[in-house]
Amino acid sequence: MTIFEVETGQAERLVMEDEFVAREKKILTILKQEIDEGEEMAAVVKHLAERMLFGEKGYAATDVRKNVVFDVTVGGEASKSGVDFLVVLDNRKAMVVKCAAGSLSSRERHVVAAARVLDSMPVLVAMVMDPMSAVVLDAITGKVIGEGFESVPTREQLIAMIAGRDVKPLAPEKLEREKRILLAFDAIRCCVPQGANGGVALE
Repeated sequence: MTIFEVETGQAERLVMEDEFVAREKKILTILKQEIDEGEEMAAVVKHLAERMLFGEKGYAATDVRKNVVFDVTVGGEASKSGVDFLVVLDNRKAMVVKCAAGSLSSRERHVVAAARVLDSMPVLVAMVMDPMSAVVLDAITGKVIGEGFESVPTREQLIAMIAGRDVKPLAPEKLEREKRILLAFDAIRCCVPQGANGGVALE
């Protein structure tokens, strides 16, 4: 192999490396833009949910906790998760709400896992909401019990929904599975309400 061939080969490798770095930077830029746009949209949905809860649905400010963060321990490792809103009625955690920028169907399992993990007792009602609609679920069974903004329970309706319902702690193996599901969705979403946006620790 001649010196010319060696130098040509090295040059080609450098060009390929430069192209790879450029592609990598472009991909990272696109991902950052998508994350930023998703966070902006989620913020819009949170504002919409807040107006709905405190307005037509009749909840008091003292009923709703915002940006609730809680600990999730799996295999001895502690992580954080969170919900956008936690509705507490008569000192009972009644409904969790997560706001999404994308498809609601892909987030239903996420909010159900959060409702099951957030406290020592599962929260009975879970809701996920985007700019166009909302889905309300029974967090114990995982079944959809309402779709659309009109299905979001009023304060009186939520009181009736949780009245007299017996809730038991999850079996340890089921709780562990729900924690793993929750953290897997959190990793995909990359948008837990903490850090720069603050967050209220669950008491």
